[in-house]
Amino acid sequence: MSEHENGLSMLAPDEIEELEGKVWFYTTRQGYRLAFHEYGDPEGRPLFFYHGTGSHVHAMLLHKPALRYGFRIISPDRPGVARSGFRPGWTILEHARDMADLADHLGIGSFGAVGISGGGPTLFASAFAIPERLRCVVDLACAKPVYEDPEMLKPLGTADRFYARLGTRLPLAAFRAPFWVLGMMQKVLKSPKSFAKMFDSSLCPADKEIFKEPSFQYLIMRDQQELFRHGSKGPAYDAQTVYKEWGFDLSDIKIHIEVIHGTADKFIPRQFSEYLARNAKDVHINFLENQGHFYHLAYGYETMKKVEELCC
Repeated sequence: MSEHENGLSMLAPDEIEELEGKVWFYTTRQGYRLAFHEYGDPEGRPLFFYHGTGSHVHAMLLHKPALRYGFRIISPDRPGVARSGFRPGWTILEHARDMADLADHLGIGSFGAVGISGGGPTLFASAFAIPERLRCVVDLACAKPVYEDPEMLKPLGTADRFYARLGTRLPLAAFRAPFWVLGMMQKVLKSPKSFAKMFDSSLCPADKEIFKEPSFQYLIMRDQQELFRHGSKGPAYDAQTVYKEWGFDLSDIKIHIEVIHGTADKFIPRQFSEYLARNAKDVHINFLENQGHFYHLAYGYETMKKVEELCC
């Protein structure tokens, strides 16, 4: 499987820093600076990766697996996240069209699209708005437009249920308050283990095992530090786009969607993907029994092998 005896696709801290330092920029048609990283094989099959809420660098765990399976991963930061410039009022559909423009800028015709968690709005907006550009659509336990339904929130972890309730009810100015607190915590917490503990309430047993890995704890720390590089406004707005109106209906998506979802996931419960299957036209769900939210990244070799089967 992987170089690691336990099958994990982890990176050492120096590898994380090296990959984090390689950042590219593109100016969108709206005039804001969009930052993106590339992982895997520069000559490989192009695959756009849409990051989750509050998770800027997780895609780099797919770097070595992408090298093995011949994928070129392009991972853009949404507006206001990490080094991408913030643009007030940006919409999910605009951002999806920016992905097509970025592909043009990179000389890429068609590409695969993969999203995880809060990357769901961009993934499904791409499937709706630019289906002719997509070779495949792979949902790694993505958010769905269900946060107004109290029943759908019940399986969420305590922290995620709290943010979902606030995100659907508060204006951005008020919703920023808890993100300001999170941003301040990045300056107070000193060890990778402390950063990892912030996620405890949302971790299933399988995810807790992954969070015991020191290299994963370091990744979580760097992720949070980069996320709040320019303050809390961008991350708060990005999070709230998940909870608010998306601007299109899942039923309007005609392209095929493959879902890979751990049944024990507390960040994005399995009910979310079952909702997708009931509402979109062409969905196939691959459930991973007793796995959680971070399996897709921590076991990146298996994920990339599955994406190869689905996209190729």
